[in-house]
Amino acid sequence: MWSGTNDCQIRTMAQLLLISLFLSLCAAPCSALQISFMPKAVVTGNTVTLGDIVQFDRKSEITEALASQKVAQSPPPGGSIVLRSLTIKQNLLSELSLSENLEWNGSPSVMLSRTGIKIGSNKIQTIIADFIAANKSNLPDADTRFILSSLPIPFTLPAGDLSYEVIPSNPNILGSSKFSIIFRVDNRVAKNMSVKGRLEALAPIVVATARMPKGTVLTSSNLTLAVKDISGINSPGLDLNQFIGKKLKRNIRPGSPLSTTMTESCPIIQRGERVKIVINHGSMHLSTIGIARSNGKQDQMIRVQNINSNKIVYCRVSAPGLVEVVL
Repeated sequence: MWSGTNDCQIRTMAQLLLISLFLSLCAAPCSALQISFMPKAVVTGNTVTLGDIVQFDRKSEITEALASQKVAQSPPPGGSIVLRSLTIKQNLLSELSLSENLEWNGSPSVMLSRTGIKIGSNKIQTIIADFIAANKSNLPDADTRFILSSLPIPFTLPAGDLSYEVIPSNPNILGSSKFSIIFRVDNRVAKNMSVKGRLEALAPIVVATARMPKGTVLTSSNLTLAVKDISGINSPGLDLNQFIGKKLKRNIRPGSPLSTTMTESCPIIQRGERVKIVINHGSMHLSTIGIARSNGKQDQMIRVQNINSNKIVYCRVSAPGLVEVVL
């Protein structure tokens, strides 16, 4: 009697286990795919995909396909927008033929932010300073800097590999009143801008110590070195020895910078002066005496009369009292 009852119970339990197993096998494929909207998300590109703003409870071909679907345009670099979850869900369901059992949940809205590269006035000044430093070999030996007339408004560029090109308004850099900067991200132009200001180049230069009229022969007593902004000076004098012994071509005031265009060399041979005439040609070296028929500066060609033949020859001034026949 007990044996029969036990067999019946065992058969009933086995049937219940089989029914439970069957129901679980049937239910597994029918479980809904969970799609959860996140409250916040961050993107780097121009467009937003579903995968940027939701989480899936499993990974499969359907989730990979859904994740790649574009759902919105990204905000500007550094900006943010709010996306409505219900709107995105409705748009996708109307556009896609989905046989999958989906369950949408999570945040009703997504605060979406876009990353970027922030560029402020300090960065712009550093870019210009680096450009000036890189071109130091083409500039005078001076403390050179660009002073902005006003600070530029900060902006944000797309994320990526940043590079830039700097173009001064004056190809010689000195005297530039503006610098143009072309920003590139991943080798594509992202922004083109210009900044205005003043280029300052401080250096010790030759200046006059007193008022001097035109024709004054310069000496070490009427010249000195003083630190000045040379950005607006044409050919500023940087060496005292460059001017000593030269003659002013115009009047000059105390403290005025001297440039090479303001002076001229003084004659080292005077008209009527007896000079030595030399001829050097290969191994031949000849000399005689002549009379200068005009004033002569260093390396200038002048007329000289040979005192032996009275003939006029053209000679190059080599040194005080010495001229050379150029063959």
